Amino acid sequence: MPLLSGDIRFARSANMADVPEGGGPPSAQLLTSGRSNEIFPDISEETRTVGRVEIYQIFSVLRNADSSPLLGANVIVAEPPADPNVSVVMLSLKDPFATRADIARRIESSMSPGSEWAGYLLEDHYETMRSVTLLQRPGMQPPTLGRTFVLVYDEGLPTERRQRVRIKATETQTRIYTEIVNNQLIDFEAQVTTCELFDGLLFDFPGSPPTRSYARQDDKTVLRETVYSDSGMFYSATRLTAPTQASDVWLQCASIYAQLVPNSRTEVAAVDQRPSARRTLVLAEAPRRVEVGITPHTQRIKIAEENADLTFVAQLRALPEPGMVFIDYYALGTRYTIYDDGTGRLVGSGGGAVSTLTGAMSFTLKALPDIGSSIGITHGSRVAYTDRSSQGAAVRAPEYCFLLADEGVVPGSLTFTWLSGGILRTAPADAAGQISGDGTGSVDHPSNTVLLRPSYMPDPGAEIQVAYTVDQVHTEVLTAPEPDAGGFVQLALAQQPAAGTLAVSWATVHPFSPALGVSTTTTPPAVIGADITANIVPAVDRVLSVLPVPQFWFPPLWIAPPPVIWPRSD
Repeated sequence: MPLLSGDIRFARSANMADVPEGGGPPSAQLLTSGRSNEIFPDISEETRTVGRVEIYQIFSVLRNADSSPLLGANVIVAEPPADPNVSVVMLSLKDPFATRADIARRIESSMSPGSEWAGYLLEDHYETMRSVTLLQRPGMQPPTLGRTFVLVYDEGLPTERRQRVRIKATETQTRIYTEIVNNQLIDFEAQVTTCELFDGLLFDFPGSPPTRSYARQDDKTVLRETVYSDSGMFYSATRLTAPTQASDVWLQCASIYAQLVPNSRTEVAAVDQRPSARRTLVLAEAPRRVEVGITPHTQRIKIAEENADLTFVAQLRALPEPGMVFIDYYALGTRYTIYDDGTGRLVGSGGGAVSTLTGAMSFTLKALPDIGSSIGITHGSRVAYTDRSSQGAAVRAPEYCFLLADEGVVPGSLTFTWLSGGILRTAPADAAGQISGDGTGSVDHPSNTVLLRPSYMPDPGAEIQVAYTVDQVHTEVLTAPEPDAGGFVQLALAQQPAAGTLAVSWATVHPFSPALGVSTTTTPPAVIGADITANIVPAVDRVLSVLPVPQFWFPPLWIAPPPVIWPRSD
């Protein structure tokens, strides 16, 4: 009889409940293909909130009386769960009588128990406790943070209790114990480490009393190290992130990992973090903002049965800065924070007051702190730095004087820009040549000269960008008419000049007499818009007069009488 579709079916195990004794051998009850919730029930609100590992065992059966050999069969997870917080993983123990407890041990056996740790559980520990106390010989290496250990009681017996615990935080101290030997009291030292756990204890674990031999009692809890090993092959499904063909030799998948146990912890990366960076002080706002981190000073109040209360006092040294006090505490495993609002009042998850003059502080917590935890007090002061902003050398602001590359710059079109502290600064010039905005200075249009004083220091390597509009320069050569009675000459220009751009130059001639010992010097002047002749200056040692040159008028071209020159009597 050939193998037909539907001859291979899934059968329920003897106990389909998610309990330690669940699982067991196959039953005669078959699973219906396509029916929902026949293996896993609906996810409850509690499971969705805190997480849960549900383990069920099912079997594949062949319902065919044919004696032909079965060449092979396989099982796959055809569709991964749509909820990213839900994972489906298959594992085969190859044991038809395995129970849920056996399957759970196989899952946990990736961190298999190793040798007994060099220390033991000090005294009895009870269910729900989130810390354990370990005793060692002085000088021994305490437990490493993040390390997983196995607590085992009644190992190998039907009453065995076993739990894996992971270390979250440790506190080590040396204590002195006393033991009676031959009716004499003998003191000895022991290293005691209190370990905070990520999860609470699931059972009661009896511990051993302190002893000079640093050895546990034979009938007490054993503390074993764990060794990582690949305990089995897990099977699941993932989605493709890129299309693939049947002939491809590679696949691009979303992930090759699957979650075996629920995990509510997340990783947070923090870089460049310092205790002083929790609060910063602003030293200056101009010309740039200057901030420094506070100097951290910390102290703690250890909470025990005798001081578990709501109101506490503390004395802060060095004196705190306003707004720099933080108080952190734990209540029912939750962290709370009280802080200073800058006026001496403590607000947040509690209240109180702090004096920045004496350092005295009194505060009241919102909830009773956990016994065994600590109240952490952090405050900052100014002892980390000295403000020498007024003690430095008096350095003048930078000034820049330069010539523009083009002539005929239109007044009012000049704009200077540069980077200072990564911010673009701008200083425009008006039609009169005055620079304003993020700088001061002036522009002389006839000579194309710029004097710029930035109000903000340019960044290293920054360049000052100059933007302007250039107009055409016109040059006219005019013959000067006769001056009027007042000595003035009026000129008529062919075009209306722009304000501040007119420059006039001319040549004057003074007669001289070689008989009087006068020599001549010819120097071509800088002339804009006039014909250049010669500038003849008599060689005398006195300046008789200086005539001012107005902006739009110039003195008339006339020949003055020669100065009276006589020989010196000395």
